[in-house]
Amino acid sequence: MVETREDNKITIQSMFLGILAPTTLFVDSFRNYIRSMLIVSNTTNESPLLPDDLITEILLRVPVRSLLRWGLVCKSWETLISNPQFVKQHYLATSTNMTHQQLICPILGEPFKMASCSVEHIFRYPPTPFNVTCFDMGDKFHILGSCHGLLWLFSVGLRYMKLCNLTMGTITSKTFPSPILRYSATFRGFGYDHLNDKYKLFLVVDSETETSAFGTNAEENPRKMTNIFTFGTNAKASSWKVIQDFPCDADAASDFYGKFVSGTGTLNWLVEKKESDVILSFDLASETYGEVLLPDGVGNMITIPQLVILSNCLGVSFFDSEKDHLVLWQMKEYGVQHSWTRLMVIPYFRLTLSPHHEDYNLNWFDFVVPLCISEDGVLMLKTKSKLVLYNPHDGSWDLPIIDGFIYKKIQTYHQSLVSVLF
Repeated sequence: MVETREDNKITIQSMFLGILAPTTLFVDSFRNYIRSMLIVSNTTNESPLLPDDLITEILLRVPVRSLLRWGLVCKSWETLISNPQFVKQHYLATSTNMTHQQLICPILGEPFKMASCSVEHIFRYPPTPFNVTCFDMGDKFHILGSCHGLLWLFSVGLRYMKLCNLTMGTITSKTFPSPILRYSATFRGFGYDHLNDKYKLFLVVDSETETSAFGTNAEENPRKMTNIFTFGTNAKASSWKVIQDFPCDADAASDFYGKFVSGTGTLNWLVEKKESDVILSFDLASETYGEVLLPDGVGNMITIPQLVILSNCLGVSFFDSEKDHLVLWQMKEYGVQHSWTRLMVIPYFRLTLSPHHEDYNLNWFDFVVPLCISEDGVLMLKTKSKLVLYNPHDGSWDLPIIDGFIYKKIQTYHQSLVSVLF
């Protein structure tokens, strides 16, 4: 089918005026430009056309769900949006954009369901109770990791793995065999090997039976086994293999969940050593271990540390018991110690908030984890029972209310076009 100038006119009208209002400043400004062009074209009977490269630049800034709808308008756009190179470019262009960030967690009292909520909406309208998008998962799952919009889930009852993308409002998923059928797991992580274009799962298990899921005898191997699962287009193309032991005991870590740093191909854990704490890294391409140093001078000051990802950069927060406050650092350039930057210091005090909130005592010893940071520097944190927004510019706080959320189990993920079919 040959597209005509009239087809392009309908496409542009649908994109900018009819389907869904764009959310970025760039697209919003361009929408006004297109509107003026359409007014002119209606009087001159000439249809405005856009160069293909300009259309691509616009689409790279558009939210995922809008793209999926716009792909129905024009065949050439549908082809472009499904192109693997465009999918990668779109993720890179939006990876730090709050429009694509979501919170996700199990629903209180509904073990077979999960719910997600827009991070951008929480930052914009914190006093307002938020609507959530619910997903019936068909089983009780633990979220063990996320990468590029893909969620790695583990079935608690049936003990299998599932990879899914919830972006489209429906569950797009693929199921894989699991080695945790008989074993308990400690360290784990999910990330992308950018050199080999493969998604990989890292998992440390303790063997509990004589024969392992890998066909080896537990008596001939250490009790602790470190494994890599490489995801393929199907179960047969996917594979497990045993690799070099994880160089850390479980009781030396603050968290078992490895943090994936996009663009570096690494998973990272904060572990305790005799001298001081250090970040233990695992390179998904070379499948080797390394160390990343913490900010100079803080190694002996750390209490209740948390390793986090903020704006695609590695971050660390800890409680300074001497000064009675929480400190947050961000590593601007991965692996370079002098690139650590102290983002903010959060004081400890009793929160007296606006009338729609009761007083809330934020106790650092309770469990405080930074989740994400807005473009203007407002920090979102979770505690065992609250979601907290802290503005370091004026020291103000707010406590957003999300019905049904189990706050301590909240995780963030990035909406993307990445398919579970790769």
